Amino acid sequence: MKKTAVLFLTVVGLLASCKTTGTMAAIQPKSGTMELPAQGEFRTWKGLIHPSFKVTLSNSSATQSCEVYKVTENGKEKWVSPSLKAAQTMTVTVPSNGHLFFKNFNNNVLKINYQVEE
Repeated sequence: MKKTAVLFLTVVGLLASCKTTGTMAAIQPKSGTMELPAQGEFRTWKGLIHPSFKVTLSNSSATQSCEVYKVTENGKEKWVSPSLKAAQTMTVTVPSNGHLFFKNFNNNVLKINYQVEE
């Protein structure tokens, strides 16, 4: 009986310590265009439960760039270096249950195309 109780408590403790990462079904749509406001900020996939995944970002503007940050579930931001330059494409790994944060310092709206890799 004592062994069963110890085993039960161990299993409950392990289950409680496991993180839920959700599924890729939370990331919809898998491709599209994001519009970053002029001299503004934009967050995508914030507050969703999902595993880590890769996304390809494409900036078709010939003159405008933007900063990209990976944000973890606990809110820690990490600047992606180099960020998304004009007329460039980059692939970024979004952390589990995290999101991307963009800063547009330009005077114009910036359109970024994205494609989630599955």
